[in-house]
Amino acid sequence: MKGQEDKRIRRTKKLLRQALTHLMQQKDFQNITVTDVVREADINRGTFYAHYRDVYDLREQIEAEMIDDFREMIADLRPSEAATLQPVLRRAMDYLEENREIVTELIRAGGGNGFGEKMLGVLEACRLQIDPCRSVEDVYVARFIACGVVGMLRKWIIEPQPIPKTEMTALMTKVLAGSL
Repeated sequence: MKGQEDKRIRRTKKLLRQALTHLMQQKDFQNITVTDVVREADINRGTFYAHYRDVYDLREQIEAEMIDDFREMIADLRPSEAATLQPVLRRAMDYLEENREIVTELIRAGGGNGFGEKMLGVLEACRLQIDPCRSVEDVYVARFIACGVVGMLRKWIIEPQPIPKTEMTALMTKVLAGSL
């Protein structure tokens, strides 16, 4: 019985995520209401509130899940193992491509502590773990690299006709090879 419940919850959350994505494609996030989301998802309002406080909480939880996914993807990256860079980038690119619509809308919605800023934090922390701080400059280098990666990914994900994923992965590998 519990497995079925988990399956129903996953299905409901997926419907809500799709509804939010669709609505964000149509109008500014701050103009989206819970009523809009439940109507779009075709679910009961009470069901929404069983999982989320409001549309901001829905967006925040979607972003948090995606950031956790990225943390897991880059957890195995080690500085001396250049061979690990390509598979990690490939996984990240696959993930972004699979979630292109919601990622595009989360990036566009932005905000002070939006999805892009959270990605910067993850990548910065990754860089600092790979090469623990030895100086103040290292912190700035980590930020520079994170901004470059997020900027490249942002451009790639938002482009209506992006370069092929394999080309983007190769380009990012080339750019990052000297930095890691």
